[in-house]
Amino acid sequence: MNFDEMVDRNQYPTMKWSKSFLAEHFGNENAIPMSVADMDIKAPSSVTQHLKDRVAHGIYGYEYKPESYFMALISWYQNRYGWKINQEEIEAAPSLLNALSVLINQHSDEGDGVIIQPPVFFEFRMVIKANHRLVIKNALKFTEGRYEIDFDDLEEKASDPNNKILILCNPHNPVGQVWTKEELEKIADICERHDIFVISDEIHGDFAFSPHQYIPYLSISEKAAQNSAACISPAKTFNIAGMVDAMAIIPNEKYRHQFHDFAHRYQINKVNIFASVATEAAYTYGAAWLDALLVYIQGNIDLIRDFLEKNAIGVSLVEPEGTFLVWLDFRELGLDAKELATFLGKEAGIALAPGYWFGREGAGFARMTIACQREKIQDALNKLSAAIKKRAA
Repeated sequence: MNFDEMVDRNQYPTMKWSKSFLAEHFGNENAIPMSVADMDIKAPSSVTQHLKDRVAHGIYGYEYKPESYFMALISWYQNRYGWKINQEEIEAAPSLLNALSVLINQHSDEGDGVIIQPPVFFEFRMVIKANHRLVIKNALKFTEGRYEIDFDDLEEKASDPNNKILILCNPHNPVGQVWTKEELEKIADICERHDIFVISDEIHGDFAFSPHQYIPYLSISEKAAQNSAACISPAKTFNIAGMVDAMAIIPNEKYRHQFHDFAHRYQINKVNIFASVATEAAYTYGAAWLDALLVYIQGNIDLIRDFLEKNAIGVSLVEPEGTFLVWLDFRELGLDAKELATFLGKEAGIALAPGYWFGREGAGFARMTIACQREKIQDALNKLSAAIKKRAA
């Protein structure tokens, strides 16, 4: 497994590396692309080979997901995290955001509040507003270099009868927090007492760095499982986001039937044969590849931490516990949110996702995608350091 191999992503249409995308969002078509949360690393060879074999068959007609598909997914979560998923609890969706949208519609009405925990994945806010719900913020607290949940505020927001849903990001994008069992239990207790339905986005669940451990929210307790749904996908884990679909895990039989009926009514549960092949191959043969990748990404984190500490350029790393994203603190530079974004894109020549995209709570920060070659990260750090020193001079 050669994670240092450079791959020309512009050989095919790609959002992250597109010059028009870079020019539009970062003011520099030549900026180093590090904003979009996908990898610049090839998917596991097992996935590639199984896709080649399926293509070679030459017939791509209607299919169903075989029993082996479900067994691969179930075994993955059972073996790695001790989470027993029953096959009947699995509902398919074209994407995680699609599943999220359906669940929001089924567990709230227009005008109801949906609680999020910013700074958080910006498309949560977009989906809530698109469905004519209200965005209710339970902002995270940044304390001694770690983000924490404001449980007093969550209690207050959950006690409002107009608020019906909490969207949990576990692990958290963009700040990299891997919520502990105790934190998840507190969330479950509050939401159960106030009848708040929890939708847990766990697409980054496979990325947790020792000693931190990803704990599936539905595994906390049976009560928690009966009042929630988890949205999962192999998309991030194996860099197959442009190909695969997502799954909603819904233990509550009534809620599961509601989701299933909606999917059937609007025909959003059709089988994509290549998504099925990629998913099954990834979960069946991808463990060793992922374990090696986690070590490589940890090395990228170490590089960033050491560089920032050694060079003292006024930027600090919020130590990630999980995900392949890092959250960088630029507040010492004294730039406002828009100035920082302009500085990074035009002066430093690196395309990072500006912190304010994730809510005003992210102002002064930026998110860097680090599932890429180490050479690229070193190049970005060098450019950042040079630009900061030039500005200071």
